[in-house]
Amino acid sequence: MKRKIIAIFSIICIITVFIVTGIVVQLNQRIVKNPVGTVGNTAGNLYNGGLFCEDDGYVYFSNPYDTYALYRMRPNETEIEKLIQTETGSINAAGKYFYFYQKGSGSGEGFGYMISTTGIYRAEKENPNKIECLDRILSETMVLADNSIYYNTAKQEEGVNLKKIDIDGENAEILLNYKVTPACVNNSAIYFNNTTDNGHLMQLPLGSKNAADILAEDMYMPIVDGTTVYYIDIHNNYALISYDMSSGEKTVLTTERTDTYNISDLFIYYQTAGETPQLKRISKDGAFSEVVADGAYHNINITSQYVYFQKFGVERPVYKTPVNGVVTVSTFDSAKLTGF
Repeated sequence: MKRKIIAIFSIICIITVFIVTGIVVQLNQRIVKNPVGTVGNTAGNLYNGGLFCEDDGYVYFSNPYDTYALYRMRPNETEIEKLIQTETGSINAAGKYFYFYQKGSGSGEGFGYMISTTGIYRAEKENPNKIECLDRILSETMVLADNSIYYNTAKQEEGVNLKKIDIDGENAEILLNYKVTPACVNNSAIYFNNTTDNGHLMQLPLGSKNAADILAEDMYMPIVDGTTVYYIDIHNNYALISYDMSSGEKTVLTTERTDTYNISDLFIYYQTAGETPQLKRISKDGAFSEVVADGAYHNINITSQYVYFQKFGVERPVYKTPVNGVVTVSTFDSAKLTGF
């Protein structure tokens, strides 16, 4: 009898261990969700390649000094570490994870090394080796909004479209069957310029398949900030515009032809075109402007402390200036020391 009790107790213990182990494994594998209102990167950064993304006390960045491998550092450029070996862009981060678009297969060995193909990826911040491919696909721009990734893509069998996939890799679906640049998310909606009929501002509620024309202005690279939309006016010599959607007031911030731009708390950094191109910054009301650097630049990415940019057609060096202080252009030497 005593032996039977011991045997039964042993079986119960074994079953309990299996159940507890299963629960622990399930909890470890569970994808931690984000609160409603989460956005993985700023519209301005994503329009400029999404090469920098600040979240939770770190800046995640694609390092041109190391074949655009994905690194992490503090906003003051300390504690730099390499996370992903392969070429990356469209970086997003929130909660437990960071997300990125892998542009190509990597080579060599290293922390977080992958040999897989191009696509949309999720990795754990605390353990970058835990990587999951959400969709193997060619894309240009992707954004994390709440608990889904929105991204544009083109497949021969599907055509050009806007897709959505949840951060756990489930519920992939096509939302719109035309080209959309999903960079700007505000108030639970994606804002983009219509590329099929006109340049009007379109609004697509998150998860919806019905986009609405909300502003009959022909624009490029719209950034919605509250009730204000900033954009490049494609029918006014590509002038930089702010438009108050509540009052209908349209302000021409600068008549200079603008190639690209990004927005900080105080300034708009923009690249002018023409015979004497310049990277400039202007106050958000257009009252003050100054030259940041002579020449043609792109990939203007902004963090809480610096504005980073590259000379057009030249990958290195990467330049920077304090985001809201006095303009002092220098090179991003901290990243250079980690690469080649």
